[in-house]
Amino acid sequence: MKIEKDLSGFDAIDKWEDELWNTVADVGHDAVEYAKKFGEYKNHTHNLRNAPGYAVVKDGEIIKMEVPADGNHAGARKETEDFINNGEKPQNGLILADGMKYASFVESKGYDVLSGAALHADAELERKLKD
Repeated sequence: MKIEKDLSGFDAIDKWEDELWNTVADVGHDAVEYAKKFGEYKNHTHNLRNAPGYAVVKDGEIIKMEVPADGNHAGARKETEDFINNGEKPQNGLILADGMKYASFVESKGYDVLSGAALHADAELERKLKD
């Protein structure tokens, strides 16, 4: 007996999944830019403004991470990368982080460091995934 197989439909699923994760990464990048542009705090050292980053997590593993700090703030980039790499990760999703240890303190004083970016990302994901 000869069995024929047709796997042609799986290519479309792989392409759709790649587009989904690329969209999540685009939203993460936009959210980081939002945080840098609209952060409501005084930027004394420029570390807080250079530390925002994101990671896309698929099946519990980081598949893309970006912390677009300028060349003068490599320490800020490293703090965020370490924070993301060593922190708890969802099974699937988007992580937004600012690795500066005082970022949450600044947020607690009523200044927007990352919360506005998180709300922006949530709205953008909802909008883009409806299309």
